[in-house]
Amino acid sequence: MDFKIHYVKIGLSVATLVAIDRISKLLIVLYLKGQMFFFPYVSFRYEKNTGIAWSIPIPHQILLPINIILLSVIPWLAYRYLDFRKVLSILAVILIMAGGIGNVYDRIAHGYVIDFISIGQWPVFNLADAFLTTGIFIILFFYGKIKRV
Repeated sequence: MDFKIHYVKIGLSVATLVAIDRISKLLIVLYLKGQMFFFPYVSFRYEKNTGIAWSIPIPHQILLPINIILLSVIPWLAYRYLDFRKVLSILAVILIMAGGIGNVYDRIAHGYVIDFISIGQWPVFNLADAFLTTGIFIILFFYGKIKRV
């Protein structure tokens, strides 16, 4: 496969997931009133997260530059250490980049991240968080199979 086409497909996949994340957050902000339960421990609940993962408080002035630097370095690290002939490598990078971009957009636009998915005692999260977590787990669990030889 032509490398340019390959990276265009990756870029379009990232853009699609970012759009899905943005639309989900917009719908929550516009239409969610209170808390909407689906099962006893699963609900949508709008929250403003000014911290990092699990709402750990870190000042916005420190957090935003760190996020932007990470988003700039991740593609280089992925290209250097992962085998892009493996579908899991591509999927992991797409998920991590989409999740990172979705949350950085929120931080720049609002000063906080819009979270809305609540499951049991877990901290409230959003689709971008789910993308990031899934991408990181793919790398952690399958690194031996997807690393560049």
